[in-house]
Amino acid sequence: MKSADGIGRLWAGIDYREECPRVCYQTEQMKEPQELPLDFGKQSGRTACLRKILSALKRYGKKEEIRVALVLPDMSENGILQSMKEAYDAGFQEGQLQVMGEVESVVHFVLHQTNDIWQQQVWLLEFGTEEIRATGISVNKRSTPMVVEAQEPESWYVGTLLEGNRDERLFEHIKKRFGKNSNHVSAVFLTGTDLNARDYKKSREEICSKRRVFLGDLIHARGACMLAGDCAERRPYLFLSEQMILFNVGIRIGKEEKEELYTLIRAGCNWYEAEGSCEMLLISEPLLEFSFQSMLGGDPICAGMHLTDLPDRPEKTSRLLVEICFSSPTQCEIKVTDLGFGELYPSSELSWKESFVLESV
Repeated sequence: MKSADGIGRLWAGIDYREECPRVCYQTEQMKEPQELPLDFGKQSGRTACLRKILSALKRYGKKEEIRVALVLPDMSENGILQSMKEAYDAGFQEGQLQVMGEVESVVHFVLHQTNDIWQQQVWLLEFGTEEIRATGISVNKRSTPMVVEAQEPESWYVGTLLEGNRDERLFEHIKKRFGKNSNHVSAVFLTGTDLNARDYKKSREEICSKRRVFLGDLIHARGACMLAGDCAERRPYLFLSEQMILFNVGIRIGKEEKEELYTLIRAGCNWYEAEGSCEMLLISEPLLEFSFQSMLGGDPICAGMHLTDLPDRPEKTSRLLVEICFSSPTQCEIKVTDLGFGELYPSSELSWKESFVLESV
C-alpha cells in the first residue's frame, strides 16, 4: 500500500484510538514530527475527520506526496477494511495509507530513538485517571534484521490521587514488573504525568534508578508518523506483529531448462497489504506447485493446485494468470485464470481458487 519508492515528501501519523484523532506530521525539512492542531468539534464520523486531516495536510505538500499511517483500536479484519474504506471515502488514495495497532506504533517510536535507549527493555507508562497502561518492548540485537518483541499492554490499577496510596500501588506494580530485571530496563517513557516527587516519591525513585526517563506526548501518533516516513527496505529491525505474514510465498517454475522458485509475496508485510501476481506458460501437466517458507526457519510447506478441466493444448500454449493475496495473517488465497494463447487457443474463461492455511511450527 506504499508508493513505488516507499516514501513520500510529507508523512503523517494519525492516532485514532479515541473518538477524536490526534495527528502528527513531518516534512523532509523537519527533524521530528510535530502536532497538527485541528478542531474536530463540527465533524461527525471518522470519514469527516479524515477528510479534514487530508485537507490540512495539503497545506504542507501535494496530495500525491502524502504518506499516512493510521493507528486503530480494532485490528480485526472487519475493523481494518472498514477503516480503509472510510479513509478512501475521505479522499486518501490506495498507496498512501497503512494501518497499525497501538503496540506497533509504540515499537516504531522507540526504535527511532538512539540505540542507547533500547539497549535493554523499554517501557511506556500511560497515566490515566485510575489506571496506567503499561507496554514493554525488547530488541534482539543478535538477529539480522533485529527482531522486536512487545508485550500486550497491561492495565495497572492505582486509583485516583484523591483516594491516596496511588504512589504505593504504582510502586508495587513497578517492583513486580521490573523486579529482578530492573537493571535490564534501559528507558521508561511517561505520558499523562510529570511524576512529581510530591505525589510519586517512592515510584519516582524506583523508575528513575539507573535508567533514562522521558516525558512524552503523542507517542502513538509520532511513532506512526515515523513509520510513514520509512523505507521498509532500509529498516534495520522487524516487528513480528499479529498482522504480519511470516511466510514467503513462491511458485515453482522452469527457466532455461532449470527449475527454480519464483517469489510472489515476501514475509514481513501485513496481511492486508500482501498481493502478488504473475503470468506464466504451462509446460506440461495442469498442476501448479507452491512453496510457503517461514521466515522463522524450518522446512517449507509445499502444496499443489490441480487445474481441473483445463483444455488439452500443446506444451507452452496455456497462458495462466496467478494471483495471490491473504484474507488473514495465516490464510493464503490463490486464484488462477486461464488466459488462453491468442487466437490459436482462446481462453476457456475457467478459473480456479484455493485457500491454504499456514501455521508455523
